[in-house]
Amino acid sequence: MDLMTPHEHQSDPPRPRPQVGIGLPVFNGMPYLPEALTSLLSQDEPNIEIIISDNASQDATEAYCRSVAASDPRVRYTRNETNQGAAANFQRVLSLNTAPFFAWAAHDDLYSPDFISSCLGILQAHPGSALCTPAHRVIDKSGRVLGIKPEPPGLASPDLETRLRAHLWRIGRLTLYGVWRSDMLRRIGPPRAIWGSDVVLVWRALLLSPVETVSQPLNDYRVFREKTVDATLFGLTAKDSRAHFPHTRVIHDLRLAIDGLGLAEDQRAIAVRVLRRWVLTRHYRELAFADLWVETRRYWAQGARIRALAFLPAMAVLSPRRSWDGIKRVLRRNRLERKAP
Repeated sequence: MDLMTPHEHQSDPPRPRPQVGIGLPVFNGMPYLPEALTSLLSQDEPNIEIIISDNASQDATEAYCRSVAASDPRVRYTRNETNQGAAANFQRVLSLNTAPFFAWAAHDDLYSPDFISSCLGILQAHPGSALCTPAHRVIDKSGRVLGIKPEPPGLASPDLETRLRAHLWRIGRLTLYGVWRSDMLRRIGPPRAIWGSDVVLVWRALLLSPVETVSQPLNDYRVFREKTVDATLFGLTAKDSRAHFPHTRVIHDLRLAIDGLGLAEDQRAIAVRVLRRWVLTRHYRELAFADLWVETRRYWAQGARIRALAFLPAMAVLSPRRSWDGIKRVLRRNRLERKAP
């Protein structure tokens, strides 16, 4: 049962249908939520609705959101009785959207005042495109800028292979955080509860249409270096998860994502060819290395030292320098443990 804000029960005249719905899924959003929500309410596009879905937060998130929703009719607040996981909450805000355009927002990110209007204007000028997304500033938990991640212009190519390669041939993807056509999201489906769900969703969109980009950074994406793979998977599903090789298994999900879109045989062949070539890239080797390193550390922590060391030859093939650094760290840790009383 969802608990709704008072705005949804008042007899005030209904507001015009919003042009853009902004979905804000949140769980324990403090202390970053107020600054994120303020930046969204400061957008220079007036016809917006902010849809907050609270995943049973245990901090001050509920009280804060109810206060904002009571004072600003652009904010709609709902609360889940139990934590359903981030993937389900991303789906929830999308299902509540009634606007022709939609954007996901993160509770710990910041948005420039022209974030929505810039993306919306470009999307309206390109009616055949599914999404418009800007470059992103990457910040740490204290707000310090770590760098800028531009979106590759190849995403907007009319050539299917060019835009699919532009999507996969890079490290770090924030393409999801732009302005979407709602009808496109209904066609390709919401993000699934899998590792790399954003990569798969954008892949499905690119199979059908171009994605426009903005070269200027219009939002600040906050990263938390200490967050582990297991913690991220738990956040997606709200279940204890110890998935093995999640990065490299993305290719399986990308292959399945080709189905159900009504693609012509030549388009399907292009998509499969791109996936096969991606496996040969340095980027994919880095993903495989990261998975092997996580497995090595898991087994080492469990005391299965021989099994942990068995991964090192494969790591050496994938990334010789990084694997040698890993071997030295493992051996150094082993020496320290032997010296310990």
